[in-house]
Amino acid sequence: MTINRFYIKLKLQDLYRKCIIVTFALFFSNCSFAQLSKSTKTILTDENLYDPDKSKSNSIDIKIDSLMKVSHANGVLIRNQVITKQWEYDKNIDQKTEVQSITKTIMSLLLGIAIDKGLISNINDKVIKYYPQLDAGKYSNEITFKHLVTVSSGIKAKKNKENYGNHIDMPPGIDARYHNDHFDLLAKALTYIYDKSLLEVLKDSVLIPLDIEAEWSIDGEILSSNGNTIPVYAGYAFSKWTAKDLAKIGYLYLQNGKWEDKQIISQEYVQESLTPISIPLMVSRPNQEVHIDSNNTYGYGWRAKKRPNGTYIWYMSGNGGQFCVIIPEKNMVFVKINGYSEKYKPYRGVDQFLDFLLAP
Repeated sequence: MTINRFYIKLKLQDLYRKCIIVTFALFFSNCSFAQLSKSTKTILTDENLYDPDKSKSNSIDIKIDSLMKVSHANGVLIRNQVITKQWEYDKNIDQKTEVQSITKTIMSLLLGIAIDKGLISNINDKVIKYYPQLDAGKYSNEITFKHLVTVSSGIKAKKNKENYGNHIDMPPGIDARYHNDHFDLLAKALTYIYDKSLLEVLKDSVLIPLDIEAEWSIDGEILSSNGNTIPVYAGYAFSKWTAKDLAKIGYLYLQNGKWEDKQIISQEYVQESLTPISIPLMVSRPNQEVHIDSNNTYGYGWRAKKRPNGTYIWYMSGNGGQFCVIIPEKNMVFVKINGYSEKYKPYRGVDQFLDFLLAP
């Protein structure tokens, strides 16, 4: 009888210890600053909202917050797989913002997925081979997908042409001259190739796997190969994201295209996207002489700033000083999104933030 009581006592003690372990495990798995070392998941709760009273000892955080506040911006900071801070100086953190030319990076992502799926054999293939309706001027037969995604197709600016200095068609591949029409044509071509709307493709291939949402405006239509009309979503702007969801796209690239156990976009395409083009990026604005932009370069829909040590900082860029920057050596993603009306001027872009983000 004594032995049985002793055995029962030991079993109860063992059960008690297991309950404590399980309780602690559940607690820390739900902690807003938990680190998931084997997953690209991040955790976000309202507790992560920037609180200056908790950050007085960190002058860098205070300076970043000051810039976010005067910019009327929303934002997110990811460090080591964890969303450590978020800002909501523009609107509710869960409301979407129109991110302008950041949409061009999303177009690049959809191009990479088409290549991964075998819908396009090679990024250097001629676009007209896949999209016979291509009408890009006198050099239409020479333009490749790489020309479009690296803004080096040579086509003249038509959309918002008053903002750019490219008013004649040039042979492709000579230099890179940024304007909207490269990605407008890429959106039409990819819509034809996928034979469905790009928002549908984006949802199936990216948004659902990453558990995020986005909105996107239609900017025309095309006829498919079988004569059906398909809406074309604007390839150059007019998609809407929350800061958190856009940060997930940035983190996808930081992880070489992998999300949890799924390869969303190939590592090869990610690395090529974040490689400087071999031709000069030009500054081409109205009433200005065209000249080389010696401090910046371009990739596949990504911009890059040259650092003193010769390396580059890569970021998505949108009008109004909006950006999503990835910093691999710090395992960091930082997003700033806001409007672009007079209220938000002067715009504060990635240049104003980099010194603080790169600080030790």
